[in-house]
Amino acid sequence: MSNMIEDTTSDKLLAALNSNMVAYWSAYGRTAGSTLHSTDRVVWIYTGVQIPLFNGVFFARLSPADVQPTFADLQSRIAERGAPALWWIGPQSKPDNIGSLLEQLGAQQAGEVPGMAIDLAEMDDRLEMLAGFTIEKAVGAERQALWARVAGAGTGFPDAASEALAQLESRLSDAQYAAQRRYIGYLNGTPVATSTLVLESGVAGIYAVATIPEARRKGIGRIMTVVPLLEAKQMGYRVGILQASSMGYPIYKKIGFKDVCMYWLYLQT
Repeated sequence: MSNMIEDTTSDKLLAALNSNMVAYWSAYGRTAGSTLHSTDRVVWIYTGVQIPLFNGVFFARLSPADVQPTFADLQSRIAERGAPALWWIGPQSKPDNIGSLLEQLGAQQAGEVPGMAIDLAEMDDRLEMLAGFTIEKAVGAERQALWARVAGAGTGFPDAASEALAQLESRLSDAQYAAQRRYIGYLNGTPVATSTLVLESGVAGIYAVATIPEARRKGIGRIMTVVPLLEAKQMGYRVGILQASSMGYPIYKKIGFKDVCMYWLYLQT
C-alpha cells in the first residue's frame, strides 16, 4: 500500500482516479472475444456489447498525429461488429485539443461526467439499513450473470445488452473477480441493486451502482455505495473515487463526495 493516496488534496489524485477507472474497464477488454490495447500513451477496449460504455478509450496521452490512427483502429472494430464507442477525455488527456480533433474525425460530443472523490475518514457512514435488505458478494458464474442482469436493468440497458453483459461477466477470470468486488443487493430476497469496488492505484473506486426502477427512492443506492467504501476503509484505504451519473450525483454529494474533475465524452459510431 505504498502508493496509497492520503487525501483528496493529493497532487496524485487525478492520475489515481483515472488509473482506477482504467483498471475496471480493462478487465472487460481481457475477456475472450474482446480487445484490449494498452500502452503508456493510450488504453482502449472493444467488447462488441451494443452499449458505448463497453467500448472505447479510457486513457489518452497522445500526440496530435496519433489521434487519427487510434480512431481508425476503433473504427475498424465498429465496422466489423457495429457497437459504438466512447472516448473519455479528462484533465490529463493529451493533446490539449483532442476534443476538436475527434470532432474533425466524426465523433460527436456525448455529455460530461464529473469525477468525484471523498476522504473516507470524513465520510458520512451512517447507514439506516432498510428492513428486508441484504447484500452479498457475487461469487461464481451464476451470481456473476445475475449481477450483470440486475446492473443492466438498473442502468436501463435493453434486455439484449444486459444478456451480452452477463456473457461478458461470465468470461472474467477468477483473479479479475477477486480484484473487483461485485455486490448484489436483495430486498425481501429479490435482487434489486448492484455495485462494484475496485482497489487500485491507492484509491477505492466505486462502479456500477444501479437499482431497478421498482426499488428506487428507498435509500438503496446509498447503501450500495457506502458498504463497499466501509470495507475499503477497514482495509486502510483513505480515499474513495467514482465517475457520477446524473441519477447518482445527488446521492454521492450527500454521502460527502466532492467534484474534483470533469470528463468530456465523445461518441464514435
